[in-house]
Amino acid sequence: MKQPKVSSFFCTFAHMNNGKGVSQYEVIRQLRFPMIVLVTFAHSYGKVEEGFSLLASDWNTYEFLKLLVSQTLVKVAVPVFFIMSGYLFYANVDKWDVVTYKKKILRRIKTLLIPYLIWNLLMAAKLKTFSMNMFWAFWNPAGSQIDWFGHEQLMTAPANMPLWFLRDLMVVSLLTPIIHILVRRLGYWLMAGLTVLYLSGVCAFIPGLSAYAVFFFTLGAFLSIRKMDLVENLKRFECPAYGLSVIIGVAMMITYSTPVFSSLMLCFRLTGAIAVFCLASRILSATNKRLPLVVCNSAYFIYLAHYVFFFYFIDTAFFALFGTSVIALSLHYLLVPLLKAFLMIIVYLIYSKMMAKGTSAN
Repeated sequence: MKQPKVSSFFCTFAHMNNGKGVSQYEVIRQLRFPMIVLVTFAHSYGKVEEGFSLLASDWNTYEFLKLLVSQTLVKVAVPVFFIMSGYLFYANVDKWDVVTYKKKILRRIKTLLIPYLIWNLLMAAKLKTFSMNMFWAFWNPAGSQIDWFGHEQLMTAPANMPLWFLRDLMVVSLLTPIIHILVRRLGYWLMAGLTVLYLSGVCAFIPGLSAYAVFFFTLGAFLSIRKMDLVENLKRFECPAYGLSVIIGVAMMITYSTPVFSSLMLCFRLTGAIAVFCLASRILSATNKRLPLVVCNSAYFIYLAHYVFFFYFIDTAFFALFGTSVIALSLHYLLVPLLKAFLMIIVYLIYSKMMAKGTSAN
C-alpha cells in the first residue's frame, strides 16, 4: 500500500482555504500583537536548564514548555518584524529619490529614534547605570550563536535589551538607498547571496549591521520595490515552509545546548517567518473576527515597555497562591506573560487617552 508523503499533508492543509480576500496590510496589522506576545515570552523566564532537550532523561513539562515556546517558536517573531519593516519602508513609493528618502528618515526619527532614546534612558534609570554604551552595546554579550566555521558570534544590545531590534532597524533604514540600487541591479542574485550569508551565521551580530537584520529587512524590501504582494509571493513556499518548520523545530528541541542548534535556528527563522505570514492569511480569510485596532496598536508600546515594567507583584502573588510545583511553574510561564501584556494594553489605553486630551486642549 502506497504511503502518503509528509509534504502532501501540509499541501492539503494549505489548500483548505486559498487565503485570498485579505490584504497584505491587514495581515501585517493583525500579526503585530501575536508576534509581540511571542517576544515577551522570550524574555519571561525562558532560559532552559543546561543539557535539557526533547529526549532528556529528566524530562518535565515546565522545561518542555520553555524549550517549545521561548527557545523555538519565538524565533520567528523578530524576522517577521524585519520583513514587515522592509516591505513597509518602500510601500506606496512611486518614485524613489532624495526627497522620498528624506521624508522616510525624518518620520523614523520620530517613530524609532526618539522612542529608542527615551526607553533606553528609562531602563538605565531603573538599572541606575548611565553611560554612552546604554544606547548601543550595554549588554555584551546579550546572546550568542555558532556559525558554520565553529566560531561563536556574540550579540550586543542597549540597556533596554529588546531594543537591539530598533538599533539595527535604524541603521538598515539609513542604508535603504543602497538596498534599493542593489535590488534593482542584482535582483534575485542579491537575495541568494544574502541568504547564504545569513544561513552561514557569519557577521550575524555586528551591532547595527547584523546579517540577521540586513537579510530579513532586504527580503521585505525586495518584494516591495518590485511591487510584489508580500503574502501572495511568500505563499509560493507555503507547503515546504509548513513542513520544514515542524521538522526543524522538533530537531531544534532535540539538539538544544549543542552547536547544531544554532544552524537549525537560522533555518527555522526563515521557514517559520514564511509559515507565519501564510498561516495568518489563511486564518484571517477563514473568519471575520479580527483583533481590535487598539490591541494591534498597543504592540509597539508593549515592545518598548515590557522589559522596563516587569510587574513583579504578579509573580509574587502567583507563587504565593499556587506554590512552585512543576504544574504551577508551567501555568505561571503560560499565563503570566499574557496577563502582563493585558496590563500594558490598559496602560497604553490610559496613555493614549491622555495624549488625545492634551492634543484637543491645544
